[in-house]
Amino acid sequence: MANKKLDRYSFNKKKEDYIIISPTVGSKSQLNDGGRITFEINSLSNWLLLSDAYFRCDFKIKDATQNQVPQTNTTLENNFFPSLFSEMVLEAGSNPIEIIKHPGEFDTMLKTVLYPKDFDSVSGWIPDVGDGSVLKEPNNRWCNYVNWKLYPLFGLLEHRKVSIGLPYKIHLQRETNDDKIFFGENGSDAKLEITNLQLFIPVITPPIEVETRIFNSLTKDIEIAFLHRNTVGSMTLKGESTTWPITNTIKPARYLMVGFRNLPDSQTNNNNVFRVAMNQTQNPLIHKVQVRLNNENYPNQPLTINPFTKDYNELYRNYKNMCELFGNPPQFEYVDFALNHPIFCFDLSAHQ
Repeated sequence: MANKKLDRYSFNKKKEDYIIISPTVGSKSQLNDGGRITFEINSLSNWLLLSDAYFRCDFKIKDATQNQVPQTNTTLENNFFPSLFSEMVLEAGSNPIEIIKHPGEFDTMLKTVLYPKDFDSVSGWIPDVGDGSVLKEPNNRWCNYVNWKLYPLFGLLEHRKVSIGLPYKIHLQRETNDDKIFFGENGSDAKLEITNLQLFIPVITPPIEVETRIFNSLTKDIEIAFLHRNTVGSMTLKGESTTWPITNTIKPARYLMVGFRNLPDSQTNNNNVFRVAMNQTQNPLIHKVQVRLNNENYPNQPLTINPFTKDYNELYRNYKNMCELFGNPPQFEYVDFALNHPIFCFDLSAHQ
């Protein structure tokens, strides 16, 4: 049978439900041990809406003695769930479609650009600044679980279609990194334990006449074009000038996003890795930024930061334009961006 894709809004739904998938038997023991966790999606006869799929993670937070929840000066990183893993892989059929390195940082950057301004207040991100209020019992607003959507981390899911007849796998490489996801004065004493992890995927049941019409009209596989995510590692800025050879690729690049963060010891009072507030009297550490692709500069002249006036207008305009390109008002206002200079965006479409 040919694999079929259908626009999620092009038919009337008779029913919408979820299938719930647990890790494979051999990988379930890796939830907290630093190994690979695999989810196999073999519901070949179901209409799956992967773009709305999410992981539900049940967890416990204890101090180093495993006896009680840290009560003061501890907070979790915003969007902490993907930071529990060093790599996420999406397979379709038997082929790896996307391999995402550093999914925590990358997902946070994407959501800061691709999601609207009110995302922080409705998504379940922790609005905490290190006072431990999120974790204190009995006022734990998180109820010890979090739902995390696969979109927008995987570019394939921007193709928001229903899929049938195609098996998928998702691999998560667990990383034991409590020192990374907990901030605050007592953050180093906190431990997170995953107690259960499940994948929820919407299943659509169309009316029989719609289903028949679809199968009669689709007789071959359909090629799908999507913005493939290409992630790379990180580097530390050193000296007066730093050149970062990011990657070599034969595929055309659509855009580039670079996130800047201070070292962990400066994150005591802020739990978003890209919202580390600078001292307003401190001079900016970055003065000029430019991307070079196939011997072309983007933009033609470097984006500049005035160290005396702390003028971030050029960088902020690029960030704002990128947000609007995806139909969203920017989450950062200019003042926030000037204090944090968190994410630089470059539109590379001119070289295609």
